[in-house]
Amino acid sequence: MSDFLATATRVFRRGLTPALLGLLVLVVLARLALLANGGALAFPDEERYLESVKAIEQLVAGNLEQACLHLADTQGRPADGLLRLPVAALQVVWHQMGGPAPDTPVSLRLPQLMNYLVLLGNALLLYHLARRWQSKQLALMTVLVYAALASTNMYVRHLLPYDMALGIVLLALGHLTNPHSTVHPFRLGLATGLLSLLTVAVYPGYYFAPLLLGSLLLIRLPWRSWWKGFPGSLAGALALVLPLEALTRYGHISYLRSLQSISSTITQGDFTEGFSFIGKYLWQAEGVMGLLLLLTALPGAWLLARTQSPLAKSVMRTLGLLPLGLWLLHAILVYFAHSFVFYGRIVHFFIPFLVLYAVTAFAALPPSARRIGLAGLVIVTLGQFGQFLQQFLPLTYPRDILAAHNVQPKDSLTYLNESAVPHGWDFAPPPAATTRAAGSGASYVLINFTYPFWLSTESCGFVPPPTGARLVFDAPHFFSFPAYGFEGFNPAERAHLRACGFHCRLYQLRAMR
Repeated sequence: MSDFLATATRVFRRGLTPALLGLLVLVVLARLALLANGGALAFPDEERYLESVKAIEQLVAGNLEQACLHLADTQGRPADGLLRLPVAALQVVWHQMGGPAPDTPVSLRLPQLMNYLVLLGNALLLYHLARRWQSKQLALMTVLVYAALASTNMYVRHLLPYDMALGIVLLALGHLTNPHSTVHPFRLGLATGLLSLLTVAVYPGYYFAPLLLGSLLLIRLPWRSWWKGFPGSLAGALALVLPLEALTRYGHISYLRSLQSISSTITQGDFTEGFSFIGKYLWQAEGVMGLLLLLTALPGAWLLARTQSPLAKSVMRTLGLLPLGLWLLHAILVYFAHSFVFYGRIVHFFIPFLVLYAVTAFAALPPSARRIGLAGLVIVTLGQFGQFLQQFLPLTYPRDILAAHNVQPKDSLTYLNESAVPHGWDFAPPPAATTRAAGSGASYVLINFTYPFWLSTESCGFVPPPTGARLVFDAPHFFSFPAYGFEGFNPAERAHLRACGFHCRLYQLRAMR
């Protein structure tokens, strides 16, 4: 019997790596399908990406000052604008060669593909980090679970900086936790200072990232070498901040001054959710997998802090416990200081650590229970990913619907919004791919072609079909997906969005002549 169990264990281990790798490839390929429905420029914050496009257009015109102005006009995110310049340049060149305008859904596929590549890079960086103390199989398990989460995948459609900033953090963590590299205090401090400030310059909402990276730097260096690491960190920070300040000043906006007002822009939500937000998010956005991540957070963090690895115990303790401390810091600032609120994008920072905690907790089980637990984790991961695809793939985005049906600004457009949503954030048609002849306009009624800001929760306020109209299109509005409701909506508004299940409906009143 013992020989049979030993043989079965060897077979299980040999087959596990290719199986996990194959499943991971399937998840990554399935992610490409998420780009089919578009989604770019669905959030007001995504408009900042167009500043990179405008900067390229000004550079082509030879106007450096105006290019710097557009890069500076990103509300404390100039590094994000700079990193997106190559893709923006491809869009501008394509447009000048007769292709679509950069703000059309077709052209915006290019920055969405950049998002896809960033997610691939983040998966590799997470694997690299997990291998510091996990086996290949467990590291692949970590990446598979992370790659299949709704939080990981939902931003691939949107031109937002969160994944890029998170990737920089993972890159820095991999560098700081390399047990085989010779520690040069000044160089390590230089890299830490540079990457810490780069994270914040890409997305200032991750203001706590330098605390994590700086703490790891201090832990990694012998205390007698701190006097070398500090100047290196300062030099790395200044090597980034000074050029960014010079660039934005040339564009007549100070980067450092723009950071002073950041906290006042992160208050659209509910301060009372400081400590409860992450639990609600994980359950409503991730389902059973979110519940598993929540239940294994504390035991997984404790086990990770006590894990035996080539890394120093102090480094493992920092990796295991400090991310929870940073969550607690932000929760305190939300609940007591009312300085910020929690958004899904803030929780997004902590998701890789929660996955590391979960896999670490399962790996600590006795051998037979561990095999069953890890197999169950794979089943839950795939089941939850399938449910995510079922919900996420049918979602529609107003700009993309208008483009797909060639609705043009010259058409007669009547906007009607349910739940008494005001019309300040209604979506206008993007530039038309094909221009219709003069006098060939059409009349449309657009229901829920809006961003539901200032949502009334009194009733769903269903809008009936217009008399004599032909239904052209009807599909779920993207805010019917639960995770989107965690981007600036309070609990009552999120419940209202889920209950009403808004659809985008397009009606034509008069056929084109």
